[in-house]
Amino acid sequence: MAACTQQRVSFDAAVAYLHALDRLNAHQHTSAYAFGHGIARARHLLACLGGARRATRRCVLVAGSKGKGSTAAMLTAMLSTAGYRVGLFTGPHLHTPLERFVISHGGRWKTMSKAQFASLADQIAAILGCWDRPELGLPTRFEAFTAMAYRWFEEQAVDLAIMEIGIGGRQDAVNLAEPDLSVITNISLEHTQILGDTIAEIAWAKAGILRAGGSAVIAPQTDKAKRVILAEAHRLGMAERLYFVEDHCTAKFSRLQAGASGQWVCVRVHPRSPLLQVMGTSAELFCPLLGHWQLENLATALTALGALYDQGFVAHAPAIQAGLAGLRWPARFEILRDAPLVIADGAHTPYAMAHLRDSLRAYFSGRPRHFVLGVLRDKDAASILKIIAEDAARITCTAPPLDRALPADQLLAIWQTHYGNGHGPPVKQISDPELALQRALDEARPGDIICVTGSLHLAAQASRWLRARE
Repeated sequence: MAACTQQRVSFDAAVAYLHALDRLNAHQHTSAYAFGHGIARARHLLACLGGARRATRRCVLVAGSKGKGSTAAMLTAMLSTAGYRVGLFTGPHLHTPLERFVISHGGRWKTMSKAQFASLADQIAAILGCWDRPELGLPTRFEAFTAMAYRWFEEQAVDLAIMEIGIGGRQDAVNLAEPDLSVITNISLEHTQILGDTIAEIAWAKAGILRAGGSAVIAPQTDKAKRVILAEAHRLGMAERLYFVEDHCTAKFSRLQAGASGQWVCVRVHPRSPLLQVMGTSAELFCPLLGHWQLENLATALTALGALYDQGFVAHAPAIQAGLAGLRWPARFEILRDAPLVIADGAHTPYAMAHLRDSLRAYFSGRPRHFVLGVLRDKDAASILKIIAEDAARITCTAPPLDRALPADQLLAIWQTHYGNGHGPPVKQISDPELALQRALDEARPGDIICVTGSLHLAAQASRWLRARE
C-alpha cells in the first residue's frame, strides 16, 4: 500500500511528530487504547510501509519484567560477533530515539541514521494523513516505532531481528510477529494497573508471545508464573519446545574486574543442552555489565543461543566470549565517575531494586550509600523505598524528566507515611534531578557511593549531566 502524499522533514521534526501521536490526557494515551487494537494498528501501519515478511518471521521476541533489554543485547552481541547481521529493537531510549533501532554485524553496532528515521516518519505521516482504518484509531508513538523497526530490519536484510516487548506481551504491538523463538525473562509485579495485580495475571500477559510453531526460553520463575507459562505452552501444543534456563546452564559470579569495569562469570553447561555443542561443559566469561542480576540474564541469553543453534544459528565459544566482552549497555549499573563513585541504574521495580541492593552489598561492602531516587507514577514506590532504606545513608527524593513521573513531594510523602518513624536514614526532597545529584556530590566523601536509580530516564539524565561537566 502506498502513502497518499509525502514530504521531506528534518529529524527533529520527525521526532516531534511521532511524540505528538501520544497526547497526554487524550484517549490515545490510555492503556485501554494501546492494548485494544494496538497489534492490529501496528500490523496495518507496517503493511502500508511495505511490510516485513522476513523480519516478522526470522525474529526473537523478548518479554519479561526485568532484564529483557540486557538479555536481548547480550544475545545480539554474541550472534553479531559470530558473523550474523542482527537487528535489535529496544526501549525506552536514553538520549535519542535512534538508540531503539540498532543493527550489529561482526561486532560493530550502528543505529538507524537520522535520515532513515526521518524518511520512515515522513512515510508514516503521509499514511496517517489518509488512514483507511478509522475503526482501529490512529497508531500510538510506540506502535509507529514498532512498525519502523520491522520495516527497517526488512530493508536492511538482517539475518535475525531481536525485538524487545514494550509492556506485557500478549497485547503489545511488537507481538504482531510470528517469531522463531520467544524469550521470557524473570516475571515480577509491574504495570499492575495495566497487566493485573497478581503474578499469574502478569505471567499470562507475558506468555502471549509464545507460538504454537515456535520455541521458547524461560528464565527462572516463581512457581505461580511457571505454572501459567506451562499451561499456555500446553494449550498451544509446544510445551516440549520450552527451554528452561535452569535445565541448560548456570552462571555464577567469579570475581570483579579491576576498576569495577565488569565481572568474571563461571558458566556451566548441562550435558543435554544444545549449548554444549558450541561452548563445551564450562567457561569463564567476562561480562562488562555489573550487577548480580546480569548472571541470570547471561544464562538466559546463552540458553537462547542454544535454542537458536537447534534452528541453524551457530555461535562458537570465541564469538560468545568476544561478543559479550565488547558489549556496552548504558544505565544498567553503569559507573559514571569515581571519588565519590556514582552509579546509574534503571531499577524500577522492587525485584530489580532488591538485586541492585544485593549487588552494592557484594561489590562495595561497608561504603556509605546515598540514593538519588525518582520513579514513575505506576511503580510500587513504597516497596522500592523500603528496600533502599535497608542500606541507605541518605535518600534524596527527586523526579525523572517525564510527565509520567511521580512528583518528588509525593515520593517523600510516601516515605513519611510508611517509614517516617525517625529510625530510618535522613530523607529529603529536591525536585530538580540535576540539583539533587549536585547536592549529593557536595555532601559525599571520596569513599562514598551515590546511586541514581528508580528510572532509566533518571539514570540517563544523570549520565548526560555528568558528561557535560567533564
